[in-house]
Amino acid sequence: MDHTIDTPLISSIYNRYGSKKGFLRYLFFQAAMYLGRYNRYRIKNLEHIQRIVFVCMGNICRSPLAEAYATSFGIEAESCGISCQEGFKADPRAIAYGKSLGVGLESHRTRSLQNFEFRPGDLVVGMEPAHLTALRKMALPGVSIGLAGLWCRRKIAYIHDPYNCSKGYFSHCESLIVDSVGRLLDQKKKAP
Repeated sequence: MDHTIDTPLISSIYNRYGSKKGFLRYLFFQAAMYLGRYNRYRIKNLEHIQRIVFVCMGNICRSPLAEAYATSFGIEAESCGISCQEGFKADPRAIAYGKSLGVGLESHRTRSLQNFEFRPGDLVVGMEPAHLTALRKMALPGVSIGLAGLWCRRKIAYIHDPYNCSKGYFSHCESLIVDSVGRLLDQKKKAP
C-alpha cells in the first residue's frame, strides 16, 4: 500500500521503517538490543546446524524470501508463519523481488508454525522479537533460536512486516532479509 506523504521526514520513515509504529518499534527494540537483551540470539556456533527455518507472521513476505534465498545457495531451509493459514502463495511483491535476484518464489505455499515439524539441529530465525517469544513458548528441544537482523551488516533487532507498507519499504525490508541471510550463510560456511 502506498501512502500519501506530506513531508520528507514522514516519507523517509515510511520507506525505511514501514510505518510510524514500525519506526517506534524499531527504536524500542534497538535500545533493547544495545542493552544486551538479544545477545543470546546472536548464534555464533553454527557447526551443528542442519537446517535453517525462517519464521515471520504470515509466511508470505519475509520468511519465504529468506527460505528461497538460502536454498538458492544449496542450504537446507524452510519457512513458516506464526499467524497464517496454510496453502497461500507468497506476496506478489516478494515474488517479483525474488525474481530480480534470480530466486523463484512462485511455488511457495504458506505453512503454519503450529503444524510445522521442527527437528533437533534446526536454527529457527525470527524476523522480530515477538517471534522469539512465540518460539520460546514452544520449548523446542535441540533447536537454536536466532534473530534475523542480528546477522545484518548494520545489526537491527526489528524487521517490520512489509505487508501493508509502501513499495519503498517493501524493497528495503527484502534487502534487509537478503543481507541477513547472506551473512548468516557466510558464517555457516566458515563453521568448522
